[in-house]
Amino acid sequence: MKRPLLVAVVVLSLLVSPVPVAGLTSNPDLRTVTADRTLTPGSVNQVSFQLVNDPDGPDDKVRTATSVRVRPGNTGPLKVETSELFVSKLADGDPADLSIQVDVPKNVESGTYRIPLYLTYEYDNGAANTVERRVTEHLRVRIESGPRFTVVDTDSTAAVNGQGTLEVTMQNIGDRESVDSTLTLSSSSPDVTLGSDRSSTRFVDAWPEGENRTFVFDTRVSDAAQPANYSLTAQVDYERPDGTTGSSPGITVPFRALPEMTFTISDVDSSLRVGETNTLSGTVTNTGPKVAEDAVVTVTDPGPTITPIESSVAVGSLDPGESAEFAFEVDVTSSTEAGPRQFQLFVDYWDQEGATRQSDVLPTRAEVRPESSVFDVEPVDGTVAAGSGGEFRVTVTNTREYAVTDVSAKIYADSPLSTADDRAFIERLDPGESREIVFELSADSDATAKTNSVKMDFQYEDADGETIVSDTHRAAVTVIESTDDTNLPLIGGVLVLLIGTVAGVSLWKLRRS
Repeated sequence: MKRPLLVAVVVLSLLVSPVPVAGLTSNPDLRTVTADRTLTPGSVNQVSFQLVNDPDGPDDKVRTATSVRVRPGNTGPLKVETSELFVSKLADGDPADLSIQVDVPKNVESGTYRIPLYLTYEYDNGAANTVERRVTEHLRVRIESGPRFTVVDTDSTAAVNGQGTLEVTMQNIGDRESVDSTLTLSSSSPDVTLGSDRSSTRFVDAWPEGENRTFVFDTRVSDAAQPANYSLTAQVDYERPDGTTGSSPGITVPFRALPEMTFTISDVDSSLRVGETNTLSGTVTNTGPKVAEDAVVTVTDPGPTITPIESSVAVGSLDPGESAEFAFEVDVTSSTEAGPRQFQLFVDYWDQEGATRQSDVLPTRAEVRPESSVFDVEPVDGTVAAGSGGEFRVTVTNTREYAVTDVSAKIYADSPLSTADDRAFIERLDPGESREIVFELSADSDATAKTNSVKMDFQYEDADGETIVSDTHRAAVTVIESTDDTNLPLIGGVLVLLIGTVAGVSLWKLRRS
């Protein structure tokens, strides 16, 4: 009877003995731990989490999971952009820090979402066998209720090296109204400023869900900028109707810097001539990208001997692609050398924001022609017989591009030519017009048959009413032999007398012999 009692005592002592016995070992059990589960709509969110090997139960040991592959899946409107994650081994108490990229639509509904994680891993089961296991875990994330904002449209008018406006239209796409909201728009580029600073704010007292608000910002773009897209950042600080406050994440606002206003000069025409005041004309075109209000074409003084009478010509407002003609009256002194000249033109205008602007210099090449006479003189009949006289007719042509008036012509004749009427008058000669004038001209009776010349000059008034004496002109006059028959009777009498005398002498000699 004592033996069963002994056995019972031994078993009981083993149960209560402080000496440890061999511990239990569990298979891997993978779980996820997420610290921040709030996602921002309208952007790609990085969701960080930990993957741990931590089974439930009192087991002392956990087998290590190896070759752990994590394949995330989509859920509802949330799109996971990460295809797969890999962990070589995952031991108990040694978590792996992982993250996935999740694209969250801007109009997503608030609430909690579960992102599936499809896990595949291996472990040694303790009997020298490798076991593969597949399980599914979920990441719980949430979209908070309340106001949310997105950019609906933008419109900019600012060009490089200029200023303009940026209109930003935003919508409250959340499920709650915001009150007392402040929008702050900021630029990270030194080439783009909002007003006089790199940021500017606008206030909205009430902004119901689903409604748009448009904000206008004065914008300046430096001359170092490029005509390209820039990214500005908007943030809305708001208050909910229940009095709680919040802030939106940074919202990207696209801004397009337009090309600098440019102009071209075409169809340039020059009638400039040494010693004259003539015209430099052409066509100016607004090549965009905006309207040039009240444009004025201005020419700089190219030198001391060439002076524009008026240096500016108003051509009016020019739409992009629109052209206008311009013309300058330019005085070229007689000391100027003929040849090509470079004129510097530019355009002053008002932009759409009411600021005065000036274009880059538009180099313009124009020819200055050699000096020429105001009048072209051509004899109508340039012959006179020796010993006779008569009308000497001359055609006078105005070679200028302006009319001349009170033209007084005078002729100067040297021996063997002379004039009894040396003046002629023309009341007006228009540009290119020709008129015939008449003088009295005679040649001495002993004049030799040959070509001679007479001199002429003109006194006239130009387009400005100034009295001018022209250079001296020469006109050819040909003297021919006389064709006058007034001495024929005398010659005939002399011949008769001579014949009679010869006949008488002959008769006397005949009788005497």
